[in-house]
Amino acid sequence: MQSYLLVTCEILVIVVMPLLVLYRKGNWPLRKIIPSLVVIPVIWYFSYSIVHELSHAAGTYLVGGKVIDYRLIPRFWLGEFRGAWATPGGLTQSWQQLTAHVFPYLMDIVCFVSAILIFRRGSSRNPFVIGIAFMLLCLRPAFNILGETIGLLTGWRGDLYNMQQIVGPFALWSFILFSIGLAIYSTSSTLSHLVRFSKQQIRQNADDTKHNIVQKGEKNDD
Repeated sequence: MQSYLLVTCEILVIVVMPLLVLYRKGNWPLRKIIPSLVVIPVIWYFSYSIVHELSHAAGTYLVGGKVIDYRLIPRFWLGEFRGAWATPGGLTQSWQQLTAHVFPYLMDIVCFVSAILIFRRGSSRNPFVIGIAFMLLCLRPAFNILGETIGLLTGWRGDLYNMQQIVGPFALWSFILFSIGLAIYSTSSTLSHLVRFSKQQIRQNADDTKHNIVQKGEKNDD
């Protein structure tokens, strides 16, 4: 298990910093971005393990297995801030076990591709909605794959370690590098599109305000 200090650094770099860049460069008023910067990381923290473990469960049932034990969130009320799992059963074939282990990361790839396609078409004007969507489709899956990779490199025997036992190091690291590359591209391109879109909306709002003032002035002159 990774140290709390390392995990905290991962959260700051992968989740918090991109949100800071989004809201600082997006030119929204502080009264709108401060609540988002506080609330969205909290939502990420409480939803991350739920999404991850439910993905494991979905992969398990998809290949004919069953979940014999699970915990979707750490027991915060007991002072536990880490610890969630979905223990599969009935997976006798290696391909079944591989599917159960890899399914959360396949869902991450789906999220990255969805972000690339969706945000290029535009976005909401609400900075909180934008931040939530950015977190769910980019930052959450990015933390998932990057955090698990760092865990593998530091000796944690988690999902990626188990996958490596089945497919070997070459296939695993090919998958990891592809996923990380897609994560970087999806997150950076989405961030760029969202910042550009927010600035366009601000300029459009300013132009609309000027136009309304001019129209009111013309009516008063008449």
